[in-house]
Amino acid sequence: MAINTNSEYLLASLSRFNVNSNDIDVMLLEAGLDGSASVDIAACKEAIYNGISKVIPLSNVSEGGYSITWNMEAVKIYYAQLCKELGKENVLQPIVRNKSNLW
Repeated sequence: MAINTNSEYLLASLSRFNVNSNDIDVMLLEAGLDGSASVDIAACKEAIYNGISKVIPLSNVSEGGYSITWNMEAVKIYYAQLCKELGKENVLQPIVRNKSNLW
């Protein structure tokens, strides 16, 4: 499959996380990208960095004998790798601070 547009790139990149086309459309709109334009990988990665928190579900889904769960550790690893590549802060990584002066 050839990836020619921003929409196709985002869908291919995030398909392993069960992201649907509506989520992709929201990411494109918020990033100011045209989904049908030729793929701009840097802009798409920036859109993923800024919008990934909106596509992660708040809970796992289970109905009848069917369930969907997220491997949150894999999402965190993917996000950390993206942050490192873009030179951006990983907001999912906890920050250890010295608060001993408050004791």
